[in-house]
Amino acid sequence: MTVLRDIAKRETFLTRVALFGSSIFSEPLTVLLCLLPFILAKDLEASAWQISLLISLRPIMSLVSFYWSALLGRKSELLKLNLIASGILARLPFIFVFAFEQASYLIFAAAVYILFSRAGIPAWMEMLKRNLPKEPRGKLFSLAYMIGYAEGIGIGFAMGFLLDLNSEYWKYLFLISSLLGLLGVFLQYRVPLPPLEKTTVEEHSLSLWQTVVQPWKDGFTLMRTRPDFARFQWGFMWGGAGVMLVTAVLPLFFVHVLKLSHTNFSTARAVCMGIGVVLTSSIWGKALGKTRLIFLTSIVILLFALFPACLLLAPYHITWFYVAYLIWGIAQGGSHIIWNLSGPMFAGSADSSPYSSVNVLMVGLRGMVFPFLGSLLASYYGPTIVLILGLVSCLLGAFFMRAYSESQDQKTLA
Repeated sequence: MTVLRDIAKRETFLTRVALFGSSIFSEPLTVLLCLLPFILAKDLEASAWQISLLISLRPIMSLVSFYWSALLGRKSELLKLNLIASGILARLPFIFVFAFEQASYLIFAAAVYILFSRAGIPAWMEMLKRNLPKEPRGKLFSLAYMIGYAEGIGIGFAMGFLLDLNSEYWKYLFLISSLLGLLGVFLQYRVPLPPLEKTTVEEHSLSLWQTVVQPWKDGFTLMRTRPDFARFQWGFMWGGAGVMLVTAVLPLFFVHVLKLSHTNFSTARAVCMGIGVVLTSSIWGKALGKTRLIFLTSIVILLFALFPACLLLAPYHITWFYVAYLIWGIAQGGSHIIWNLSGPMFAGSADSSPYSSVNVLMVGLRGMVFPFLGSLLASYYGPTIVLILGLVSCLLGAFFMRAYSESQDQKTLA
């Protein structure tokens, strides 16, 4: 028994080190990718079409990553291979930026990063579930996210200062950030993978058509057999659709309606949003272990609804603009934790990677439709109307989640 306890302690320790280390070492590249559209436009003279392509990559690559994680995750023993291979492949193209300094190569490298960073999420969530008890898992995950985000605020200002000194520094920043990210992957490699109990499901090879269709069938089968998980996804779909409608028209609203300066936007995005994330992430992590997931999700979606509501008031006073981003940071902290940890929570003692894969799939489906719909509606009716539609969609998602949470409470009392 003593030996088993020592092994469990070692597994927990290595997992915690990897959780915090991977968050810290991954943040520089994450921040740099947020600056990539500006680097393309200012330093590489990228066309408007190239920048639009970069922005649309995230939902498209999320769908592709769904196949990677769903197919490779069919075997439990491949979870760690999925995680490590995804981490390495995501960062590898940025190591060669000195050889390929074109805008098209950076867009390709960003696509690869989005693909494999998304693809490794289900495996990482499952490894955290197997190595960390449920009670401290949410707290530790939220703390790691909070530390990484706080780091990102300082890194963002530092990178902006360096790029203003010399526009050629972006190549060095990408190289260094990618190498740091690989250190985080090495820490994840050292995390042990405790086995699940043997299952009676027979493994069999799939035809090409089955390879394309099977992940979708598995996802819909999971939602059909787990109506609680399906209701969670539908509520999150309404809220996520509202968020994507809003984010698609923010540049137009900021420039043509609010007429913001760069200082206004950077202060709100880096400082106000950062404060919201950093100050509340630990609170969300603690709440996740004590509050029903569906109810907590309804609160997050309601906060997202307050974001466009405050922006609609911003033309009357600029303070509402900063309040909006403070609320966005609070909501983002809760959304990040819920989205990543909902798979392990719904899975219980079973493999959580199929649940996390469905999360990735639904993000891809939302991203393929609603940003383009928001842009189309804005071109005809203006960004203000789209903000109102996003607000309504978020309210519907929050109401759906709240109603389902209350029905579950009534069943428990009965």
